[in-house]
Amino acid sequence: MLFSSKNKNRLVGIDIGTTTAKMVELSKSSRAVKVEHYACEPLAPGLIIEQQIKDIEQVGATIKRLMARSGSKNKRAAVCVASSNVISKTITVQSNMGEDELEAMVEVEADRVVPYALDDVNIDFASLGSADQSTDEEQLQLVVTRKNVIEGIVAVLEEAELEPAAVDVDHFALARVNDFVGQGRVGGGNARTTALMDFGYNTSRLIVFHNNQIVYTRENPYGGRQLIDSISQKYGLPPQDASHALRANELASSFKGEVLKPFVKTLMQEILRTLQFFYSSSTHNRIDQLLVTGGCTQIGNIDKFIEKRIEVPTAVLNPFAAIKLGSKVDKDMFRKDIPSLGVAAGLALRAIDS
Repeated sequence: MLFSSKNKNRLVGIDIGTTTAKMVELSKSSRAVKVEHYACEPLAPGLIIEQQIKDIEQVGATIKRLMARSGSKNKRAAVCVASSNVISKTITVQSNMGEDELEAMVEVEADRVVPYALDDVNIDFASLGSADQSTDEEQLQLVVTRKNVIEGIVAVLEEAELEPAAVDVDHFALARVNDFVGQGRVGGGNARTTALMDFGYNTSRLIVFHNNQIVYTRENPYGGRQLIDSISQKYGLPPQDASHALRANELASSFKGEVLKPFVKTLMQEILRTLQFFYSSSTHNRIDQLLVTGGCTQIGNIDKFIEKRIEVPTAVLNPFAAIKLGSKVDKDMFRKDIPSLGVAAGLALRAIDS
């Protein structure tokens, strides 16, 4: 189901995070792409641990509430697995290979990189186009993940009475958003090297693009959890209450100076370190633009802090900058949630012709 073909029917993009499940449903007319439905629903602690689903029934019930909250009647869902649960490799093949021959080669390549029996994994691939402008060769994106990972997330959708129409990879979903947002970008083009930093709850990930292809990814064990833990310790709040107080702007006046400022300082150091890893392990020594997404981007002016620190043009990724909002969408709430909807938007975009 990875890389399943586009379908004119809408898809509900569902992103099951560590603390929150998010959904986005898009439509496309001759005039515009539109957000028809969206919702966020908190996940109880312990249901998702280290990106593994620990209770299919309870997570399924959460997704069911998520769909009810959104008002969507669509049953076709696109979901994703975490990139940490995936082995991905780019391979080059002859353009004129037959289907059986191609599948046999993909299996051979998968066997070289997978530390498990092939009977225990799902293998899929997608064409990335001609290799180095060659008409005789093309590049394929090979993706392998363990069957139990796919089976778990499919079971969650079935528990929520949804049809699993597509299973993607989270950083591919974000790459789809990056491509969608980048269409028409001033100064755009294949020569640009751009980066996307996604701030998750437990981890942050850097995805670097060159020639419109992913050339580098890296995860760091630093994310919003460190801020929530600091709030919990400082004010004696359980993590869920700390998260709610942060979101509702209900924290004491001392919060910015005593908690937020040290967190932002450490966050800047982590971003610099991640970029240095990229520069030292690739042929690139600069990026032209950094886009940031995820919960931490709700911190006011975070993009300006980052831009000043790393001296690279930085902006908050808005997947919906060129998308209209449907009449059923709570516009004020939606704008607050935009930083957390990147993956869900990327999944929903599978059904939208770019």
